[in-house]
Amino acid sequence: MRWQRLSLRFFVCFTLTSLFLGISSYVGVFVAQYQGAREFQKIGASVWQGFYVVGLALLIIVPVIIFIKPLFALIGHDPLLQEMEVSYARIILFSIPLMIVSGALSGFFSGISRTGVVMWSNLLITLINLVMDYLLIFGHWGLPAMGVAGAAWATVISVAVGTAVQIWIFLKPEYRALYGTHRHWRPDWRRFKRLLHFGFPVGVQMQMQSLAWTLLALLIGKIGVAELTAHSIAMNVFMVAVMPVSGMSIAVSILVGQRLGNSDPQSAERATHSAVHLAAVFFVIAGLFLVLQPDWFIAPFSSGMDAAMYSQTVPLVHDLVRFVALFCLFEAVSMMMAGALKGAGDTRFVAWTGIVTSWLVLVLPTALIVNVWGGHLLWCWVFFLLNGFLMCVVHYVRFRHAAWKKLRVID
Repeated sequence: MRWQRLSLRFFVCFTLTSLFLGISSYVGVFVAQYQGAREFQKIGASVWQGFYVVGLALLIIVPVIIFIKPLFALIGHDPLLQEMEVSYARIILFSIPLMIVSGALSGFFSGISRTGVVMWSNLLITLINLVMDYLLIFGHWGLPAMGVAGAAWATVISVAVGTAVQIWIFLKPEYRALYGTHRHWRPDWRRFKRLLHFGFPVGVQMQMQSLAWTLLALLIGKIGVAELTAHSIAMNVFMVAVMPVSGMSIAVSILVGQRLGNSDPQSAERATHSAVHLAAVFFVIAGLFLVLQPDWFIAPFSSGMDAAMYSQTVPLVHDLVRFVALFCLFEAVSMMMAGALKGAGDTRFVAWTGIVTSWLVLVLPTALIVNVWGGHLLWCWVFFLLNGFLMCVVHYVRFRHAAWKKLRVID
């Protein structure tokens, strides 16, 4: 029951966001290519088209807000629990338009190589969220104790402040003069259509893969509580390990976009190879620590377990983190190559390969293992590893084919 609640919140708060956030954040590639081509006055107009993705999101968000109670009622939780879930989800949905605008702004700052703005604004959001959680959940400093609703409002407030800071910087005089950030605000269907053409596959991939990961966890939950707990801990360790390289993949997209905008595909290729080498070094070091000292990574997630659960779960996690260490080596190639392809505009290929492999190589075999062959966690993770290997091979072959060097997203 607890995992179902988490999965449904994940669906409402991330899956809905991911489709539109994927579109708006792809503004960064447009900005990068225009920056490389030195067509600066077209950059402001591209960012504004990313803002207008909010209009598409509202077509989904508004009906979900209206019918949120029946949605949660389908799960069949306790009425009191349903009330808290509905309250949380309904409030957190208000942050989605803010996240979309923030995604476009982050793409702008990344595309012009001002990544420090993105880092500091996200740090600000995190700090405000922590403070507002303390104040609104428990009711300090004279504020009412709002519980779950307070956690949701803390997220909305922190994202609103962070986005406001990004907008303020976006409209500073130096950016207005160079990029026309205040001038080209009008909707431009031609530019917006190009953003949808290249960004929509990115959003769909994010959405479908998030659904695949959620379904994977639900399937593993059928095997047993210890197996699901071990899977959850291993996935958290994986996310911690892969997060720095995820940022590097975004950087590759920007660098490739800038080089292709400047008609210099050779430099784009060198930048991608350099990123692969850096990612490989990072993952080799991280992998050695995962294999030799797994408890360093497991301890934060296993603290508080009773002795019986600990004895059943942690040995399984020790096995799974070895899979994580090997999977990360495949990710070193896959994520960098995928970043380069997206930076060139080859988003449909990246999206389809990601969706097909995650569902056919990961979810489908896991469903068979759990429902037909009795269920075994390690076999489920064998296909997790196979999924990573295939993604690595496919992205490498596509990158080596070199057709991406002739692609452009800008007109």
